[in-house]
Amino acid sequence: MKITHSFYMFSTLTLALSSGLSAVAYAETVTPEQLSRMDLPDERIQVAKPELPKPRVQVQDSQSAQSVSMTKEQLAQYPELVVRALIPALMQNNTEGVALLLPIYRQQKQTDPDLLTWGEAILARQQNDYRRALTLYRTLFAKNPAFIPVRYQMAQVLFLNNDNEAARDQFEKLRTENLSAESLAHINQYLTALNKRDEWSFHGGLSYLNERNVNNAPKAGTEVGTWKAWQSEAAEGVGYNLSADKKWSLSDGFFSKLNLAGYGRYYWDNKKYNELNVRISAGLGYQTAQTEVSLMPFTERRWYGGGSSGSDSLKRFSQNSGLRLDISYWLAPRWQLSTALEYGEQRYTTRKHLNGNNYLWSNTLLYMPNSNQYWFVGSDYSRDNARDKSDAYQRKGVRIGWGQEWSWGISSRVALNYARREYKKEVAVFGIRQKNHEYGAQLSLWHRDWHLWGITPRITWAYNKVSSNNPFYTYDKNRVYLEVNKRF
Repeated sequence: MKITHSFYMFSTLTLALSSGLSAVAYAETVTPEQLSRMDLPDERIQVAKPELPKPRVQVQDSQSAQSVSMTKEQLAQYPELVVRALIPALMQNNTEGVALLLPIYRQQKQTDPDLLTWGEAILARQQNDYRRALTLYRTLFAKNPAFIPVRYQMAQVLFLNNDNEAARDQFEKLRTENLSAESLAHINQYLTALNKRDEWSFHGGLSYLNERNVNNAPKAGTEVGTWKAWQSEAAEGVGYNLSADKKWSLSDGFFSKLNLAGYGRYYWDNKKYNELNVRISAGLGYQTAQTEVSLMPFTERRWYGGGSSGSDSLKRFSQNSGLRLDISYWLAPRWQLSTALEYGEQRYTTRKHLNGNNYLWSNTLLYMPNSNQYWFVGSDYSRDNARDKSDAYQRKGVRIGWGQEWSWGISSRVALNYARREYKKEVAVFGIRQKNHEYGAQLSLWHRDWHLWGITPRITWAYNKVSSNNPFYTYDKNRVYLEVNKRF
């Protein structure tokens, strides 16, 4: 069973005034046509997303390990007994027995180099040093390819190291040997798990939305010079997301990958704020037990109703194409570091002054003290080089979060984020170079035993606040919504 915890971070897109505004002598309400970034759909940054470790196939050997009821000093006095105990420990992949007996055997006057190599391979596997273990196993296998226990243990390490094609090849060859029914069942478990690694993975989610300020309006009555702020609008609807992933395992830990993702919002009582985003990426990657690296060209399309001056139908709004590099590395059994680098070229259908390139550098550090708890911290840097410099900005942010499985079936997730966004150039009509402070908090609660068709509902409270030196873009949102997610 594959369990993936995905971590999402939504950041609010703050708006900048166009330099083409001209002041008038009386108070006038700002219209969408006069603001370059008003009515843009919310920005969604694709941060680096860590994954909790996937469960491994557990195969129990039918034979029990032999125990030694002697001290090391006593055992060292009987070289023949050491060998007689070491060989079954090697055959049964008994790491405790090998760890005890191998140092004693190494000190004997006469030793077999192959037994030493075999023992070192087992200990390297036990220490999660799969690369060294494979080197040692391959040395043994080259000398005697007909020795089934070595082939089987090597296939297990290939599986653990995510060298899927090589592991599949070894397990399929083992299946042709004259083995017991129990051994064949163990091999089939591994082959089934390998097939699932290359299966399509689908994820979908749905959330109920009741927005009181869907257009990010400031406090009522806000004025800047002779301009009055726009009025807030309400909207009720659903948010949705659907994604599909597929890996094709290649040799030596390499793979090709395809990702299809779509998300959006549908408001049945204010359709001009509806949006749909579709992203397609495909590329190559490399993975081991500790590391996964992927390089994925992507293209993204966005459709939008147009905001307050829009219509009820979705229209092509923008496209973004580029390249993304994702790196995930387990620093230790409880620590994982994930990094994402992304470059894109963004083009708008009508708002040409927003055209330009964009950059993202995102890092997330995950810590799991036990199987019921995790913590994460993250930092993000993004940059948008719009053609109009008053709309170009850089954003620096930090994140922190905590997930916990409690007693009585309750689970929770808390996330906090802060970012500072600075625009490159002042807006001529106001003489203000916009600087924003962005705050966010999110709390999700759910009951692990409440589910239907594998879907567990969760209730989420989310708070977002933007404090800007331009009062038009100072606002906050306080939302509570119900969401359901399903991975299949």
